[in-house]
Amino acid sequence: MSVTDIRQLLEKYEAGTCSPEELEALEAWYESFRHPDATDAGWEADEVLTRELMQDFRDMQRRRERLLGGNGWRSWWKVAAVVIPLAGIGAFLWMSRPSAGTSVRGPVLAEAPAKPDSKRFIQLPDSSTVVLREGSSLLYPASFDGNEREVTLTGEGYFDIREQPGKPFRIRSGKLVTTVLGTAFTIKAYPGQEHVTVTVNSGKVKIEEHDSNKLLGILQQDQQIVYENSAAVAETRRVKAEENVTWLKQGMDFNSVPFGDIAAQIAGQYQVKIEFASESLRNCRIRATFEGTETLDQVLFVLCTVGNTTYSHSAKGIIISGEGCMEADSSIVR
Repeated sequence: MSVTDIRQLLEKYEAGTCSPEELEALEAWYESFRHPDATDAGWEADEVLTRELMQDFRDMQRRRERLLGGNGWRSWWKVAAVVIPLAGIGAFLWMSRPSAGTSVRGPVLAEAPAKPDSKRFIQLPDSSTVVLREGSSLLYPASFDGNEREVTLTGEGYFDIREQPGKPFRIRSGKLVTTVLGTAFTIKAYPGQEHVTVTVNSGKVKIEEHDSNKLLGILQQDQQIVYENSAAVAETRRVKAEENVTWLKQGMDFNSVPFGDIAAQIAGQYQVKIEFASESLRNCRIRATFEGTETLDQVLFVLCTVGNTTYSHSAKGIIISGEGCMEADSSIVR
């Protein structure tokens, strides 16, 4: 979905002419970016387009809340900005994550390549997200039916779990079971290693032994539990959680890199085919930095905005088109 599509949908929303399908798309869009740590901030003058779009939505939201008293049938129109540092400046961007792909029957096994600095981004059926570190894998169902959500991790992964009251999320990793309701954290549980480590970036998690159901601890932000497999003992520590996820950013800092090279890396990480409508677009040099936890559409939105292009989803993958860079080096930093 391009920036033009976004603006058109917002205009129809403001006018009250959105179809049920368009309303559903917007609902999925904004709900997918609720984040417990999101905060408001000022905009840099150069991010004119994004700033205008966000301000448009804020104005619409305020007017509708006044009309509906804040508790009307549109109360689900709430958005939190997602922080994406771009080339050294903080910019608040919001964008879509439309559903894509074919429905899969049975469990899904997602794996990150074993080569250094490889990662694999996964969006789960409930819109929770997982980033796997190299050599890691995640087994999860095609849909979360019933009263709980459960996945199995081998290796190391960063989890950002969507809250669903009454439907806890559980991760089985080695001898441990981690239960959450809505939070961000990492789990490190490689086969053959003596320890399993769980580190909480935000929210709260409960850690139990898989076989005995023994409660090992309840962790909050910047806490870590290290479980020793052989002795079956656990130690809780105070840590700086962000220091445990530096691997997420590796390879996501593009400093004057050709768009074609970036697309090749993104295609591998997000397991999607990316094509260019014009080969000349591949040569545009891009400057952009990501946290490593962004969705595919977040990354594409930024890259295409910087590169003066747009992108669209097709049955075969992603198509990037547009005029392209006007100069040899594209960047939102002026």
